[in-house]
Amino acid sequence: MTAGATAIANNELKLNIGCGTSGISGWCNIDNSPSVLLSRIPFGRRLFRTPAWPRDVRRIDAIRGLPFADGNVSYIYCSHLLQGLNYDDSLILLRESFRVLRTGGVLRIIVPDLERVINDYLADRDPLASHKLMRHLTRRGSAIRDLLRNGSYQQSYRQMFDRHSLTHLFTDAGFKDPKVCGFKESRIPEIDAIEAVQRKNESLYVEAIK
Repeated sequence: MTAGATAIANNELKLNIGCGTSGISGWCNIDNSPSVLLSRIPFGRRLFRTPAWPRDVRRIDAIRGLPFADGNVSYIYCSHLLQGLNYDDSLILLRESFRVLRTGGVLRIIVPDLERVINDYLADRDPLASHKLMRHLTRRGSAIRDLLRNGSYQQSYRQMFDRHSLTHLFTDAGFKDPKVCGFKESRIPEIDAIEAVQRKNESLYVEAIK
């Protein structure tokens, strides 16, 4: 059985990359956290104190390739993953997304919005606003604790995007005419179920059709 066999409905394969523990029904939910597998060892959740990963989340490293045939996916959603990658790996991911999407398929990428971060910093009258900004950008947790208990490691951002650099990444990967969108403004039919309101005020949303 392929990775997305259980996520096909009405002949549509929908892929949620870097889903964390918030995968949704009817989608192929993938994440690369090692705690996905540890949580499924007998007594693994209790022993390692891992999050309660949904059973339909599969551990897949998307940078190494998506296990789908060319032109086989209708929708791809990827939220707050790229800031933890470098540009080259981000480009690999978007090119893989382009490969597996069918003609007319949709890719939606969400990242922290650098323009908003800078504007918030410039508007902050706190004399230590500069230090608040750097704490936000260089936040670190315990790698082992975060991976096991939260499902992701809260590392420093490796890159940040504004609307210009993110749309450039799309075109660099082969997409034509990527569009900056608003929160839940999307061609993805189930956007209300998958898009988290908690990140509305910090995020940049870009979408493109293959």
